[in-house]
Parts: sequence; C-alpha cells; structure tokens
Amino acid sequence: MRVLHLVTSGERRGAEIFASDLVGALDEAGVVQRVAILRGPAGQAGPAGRAVGFPEGTTVLGTGGSRVPGAGIEVAGLRRLRAMVSRWAPDVIQAHGGEVLKYAAAATAMRSCPIVYRRIGSAPAWITQGLRRAMYARLLRRTAVVIAVAESVRVETIELFRLPEDHVVTVPNGVDARRLRPSADRTAIRGRLGIPAEAPVVLSLGALTWEKDPLAHLRVTEPVLARPGGAVHLFAGDGPLRDDLDAAVRQRGLGDRVRLLGSRADVADLLVAADVLLFASQPGGMEGMPAIVIEAGMAGLPVAGYAVAGVAEVVTTGETGLLVPPTREDLLSQAVTALLEDGRRRAAMGWAARARCRERFGIEVVAPQYLRLYEGVVQGRCA
Repeated sequence: MRVLHLVTSGERRGAEIFASDLVGALDEAGVVQRVAILRGPAGQAGPAGRAVGFPEGTTVLGTGGSRVPGAGIEVAGLRRLRAMVSRWAPDVIQAHGGEVLKYAAAATAMRSCPIVYRRIGSAPAWITQGLRRAMYARLLRRTAVVIAVAESVRVETIELFRLPEDHVVTVPNGVDARRLRPSADRTAIRGRLGIPAEAPVVLSLGALTWEKDPLAHLRVTEPVLARPGGAVHLFAGDGPLRDDLDAAVRQRGLGDRVRLLGSRADVADLLVAADVLLFASQPGGMEGMPAIVIEAGMAGLPVAGYAVAGVAEVVTTGETGLLVPPTREDLLSQAVTALLEDGRRRAAMGWAARARCRERFGIEVVAPQYLRLYEGVVQGRCA
C-alpha cells in the first residue's frame, strides 16, 4: 500500500499534527508513505513550536507565481504534484483539508487514483449556498470517500452537499499519546512558568483567531480570576487577535493573573500544569472534533466548554468535564468555577477522561480505520 498525504502547511495546526501522527502510526503498520505540503516549514518543531515534524523526504510543493483562473490553485505547485503522482504512482491520495483537495482533484484529473478526503470541521458560511456550494459538492463527489471527524460533521456534509450516505463515513480525530509525555513533574513545570504550586490554573490552547474567540475565554474567566485564591489563566497560541487580547487583559487589570505564552511546542507540559481546559470557540467557527479536547482528556484534564460540533462526542458532561450551550458565557464561567473549587470531582473527571480518550481516540485505534478504508477504495494503481 502506497499512500501520498497532501497537507496544507508544515505549521503546528490541527490537520497538520494529525497528519504527522497518522503517518507515524501507518509507518509502524508497514504502509509506504510520502508527504507533500503546499507551503513550509517541513522540518521538526523548533523552539517557537511553529513546525510539525514530518518524515525525511517530505516534498514542499511551494507557493507563488500564477494561479489557475477561478480555482485558487498555483500552477507551479500543481505541476510538481502531477509529476510526483506520475513518478511515484500512489495507491491512494489522502487529502488533509479542503485546499489540498483541490490540488488532488486537479492532479489526478486524467488518472484513476482514488482520493480520500478528511473533512475536519463544519462548513464556513461562504461555502453553504449558491455556486460555491455546488462547486464544492462536485469536488466532494470526485473523492472515493469523505472522512468526517465527527458524526455532526458527517450529517452536515451529507445534508448540505447532498451526498450519498455511504460516501461519507465518520472516523474520529486521533491523537498520539506519546506526544503528551511531560518533560517534568507538575511542580517543576509550574516553577518554570512562574506559577505558585497551589494556584488554580485555567488553560486556553489554540490560535488567537475569531473562531477560537480568545476574548470570550477572557470574559469567561474574568469573574473567576477576581475571586480569592490566586487563579491564573494561561493562553497558549498566537494569531491576529493577540494585540486585542493583550489590550483587554491590561484594560481589566489582569496582567498578574493572565499569561499570554504565544505559540508553544510544550503542550504536554501545559496540560500537566493546568487544572481545567477552557474551550469557548464560536458555534459557527468551523470546529469538528478539536484535538486539544482529546489531548486534555488523555492528560487527565477535565474540560469546561461549549457543546459545539463534535465536542460532546469526546466530553461526557458530568463525567469527564462540563459542557454548556454555546455562547452562554455565564454558565461556562460557573462550570469553570465549579471544577476549580472541587479538587476531588476534578480528579475523578480527569481519570474518566483519560480512560475514555485513550480507548476511543488514540492514534493506534484510529489509524487502522484509515488503513481499512484505503484497502476498500483501492482498485488499481495510478496510471
């Protein structure tokens, strides 16, 4: 079995991290693989935590230059991909995201190589109607199978783009738990971060973008941070709302309680240092099954969050965390407070979350499902 993985970038984002985990797991299963990314970096994660590791020999298709009119596809990158497909002749092309799906379809227009597309989130508003919706539906029909990371995403995909039910399957997001081994114990990690050993700690981990809504995260914890006890809120991630978040922290006088850590590669350490993971993404923010919710569970960290998309397929409210209706910041603040104030309940939820997530969402459980799908769609090599 020869699988070519197409990935948008080499940065530490959800689709890219999953692709790296999947490649590693399938490599252990004896699958021959190559990776092509549209734009770098392709190396191992550096000190800033911006790069995700892919195997040696990863091809960077590159960007720049002219584009195919109306398609948003760069001609030079498409030519490189076509040459790679022709030369290497994969049995399956795995497209990790919508942008690379366009490249996969264009590169195999005259070939019989099956494409498997992994759909990681709900549809953005701009693609849900009119010509764009029709064009995207046509692109999805070009695939051999669409993998939805959550059942909610599968249902939306079928209904919105009018696809046959058997064309879309659910395979949950997966995480390699080996990435979550901390570098030290909780006390030492907190010491490095300058956090008192007994301080309650809330962690928000994700890009500082509109869909992740970091300002909502801050509003949720503002009353929590105002209470006695010295609670601390850690933000790990970067993005266009960094300055807005920094200004809001200063305006509220929370500079001694809120830490903006920027992009980090030490996610495992941050999960160990925290007491609660806060998840407050926008309900229309294109979420699917966020990996950080799974990672928190694997680390034994309960989640307080909004019940959007596939989050409720990971977190069992009352057992492994507390979920509230989207946009209810008051209820979410109460959930965070309840978890921080009850260490025994928090610990019980953490143990339950660890067991559930490792049993259902470990990459060693998810990767064989991908391999079975690949074997099912293969009918011949690319010619």
